Amino acid sequence: MARQVQIALIDDIDGSEATESIAFSVAGQHFEIDLNDEHAAQFHAAIEPYIEAARSSKQTAASEAPAIRAWAKENNIKVNARGRLNAEVVDAYNAAMRKGGRNRAK
Repeated sequence: MARQVQIALIDDIDGSEATESIAFSVAGQHFEIDLNDEHAAQFHAAIEPYIEAARSSKQTAASEAPAIRAWAKENNIKVNARGRLNAEVVDAYNAAMRKGGRNRAK
């Protein structure tokens, strides 16, 4: 007997099909939201001026590790299932997120 499990992302704003999950932190609290293309673009546009003005932080919260590992897997970057993440992987993930996408940073 074969079984196929599918996970559907649902936009947390309007319930439509989401195309990406966005992890972010504010005041030390970590969040993740699933958004469709339109809402993701609005989110990135809204926070862009703050990101441009902010300092970069090397701090990676443990709660971000699953999102980083998932991103790495999507981009064919090998990471261990547990333990500390390689700084180069974290930097590449952060660069890709700053560019507003889930794909590997160039």
